[in-house]
Amino acid sequence: MTVQKILNNNLILATDEAGREQVVMGKGLRFFCRVGEELPPEHVQKVFVLRQQGVVDRYRELLQDVPPRTAEVLEEALQLAYEQFPGRLNDQLFVTLFDHLVYAIERCQKHIVLPNRLLWEVRRFYPREYAAGQQICAFLNERLDLDLPAEEAGNIAFHLVNAQTENPDMTHTLQAVRMLKDIYNIVALSCGQRIDENSVHYARFLTHMQYFIDRVLDRKMLGSEDISVLEPVLEQHPRAYGCAQKIAAYVQKNLGVEVPREELIYLTMHLARILN
Repeated sequence: MTVQKILNNNLILATDEAGREQVVMGKGLRFFCRVGEELPPEHVQKVFVLRQQGVVDRYRELLQDVPPRTAEVLEEALQLAYEQFPGRLNDQLFVTLFDHLVYAIERCQKHIVLPNRLLWEVRRFYPREYAAGQQICAFLNERLDLDLPAEEAGNIAFHLVNAQTENPDMTHTLQAVRMLKDIYNIVALSCGQRIDENSVHYARFLTHMQYFIDRVLDRKMLGSEDISVLEPVLEQHPRAYGCAQKIAAYVQKNLGVEVPREELIYLTMHLARILN
């Protein structure tokens, strides 16, 4: 990689062999390189491949307006996020979350709190992402002498959830959270009992539902597997199967998407474990 521009002490704008721009992170990286020279790989900690030129330009604009110390603290906070979800967050999060945090800090300093109407749902259905949001808030509060509210932990969690989807889109993520809440209510009413949210089976069901909803919204439902060997599951667990059918009816009514039999079987299998 060739150094194109030094952004700050820890960030370099470089180009790869194909001429694509990349943001490269490394502690004190600016002191180990010069513009026009090859970037020493031993000092590189993370490479962000920003596929859209507008994203790169937006990051440059932000750096011009943000005090250097604040920018470095934000970059460390972003590194915390990537460490929490290794290999699962897309590189665009580096700019989109940086952008969000810049304005979150500004709101905090002006004592402005924007309500997060889905905070309860995020805390309940994306506990890992919310915990990471709390960690990032606590880190920023300590390093920048702030008092970021709980709503910001939820907002950060939204960005983390969004950054794990195939086609990052905040509208998509908001819809997925609402669907999780509706489906949870369908399951709770169907089983007529308190769901043990601390069980391994519930955690696996929740993960399955998150991927199921992504497939629904992306119109990429399962449908090519030979699942004949699993057909008896539907007869063995009639209550779970009935609940799966209600979920399918909800999807059909609200999104016009037909849930194939393969999806029904896997839904039934996961539901059977939490409804017993």
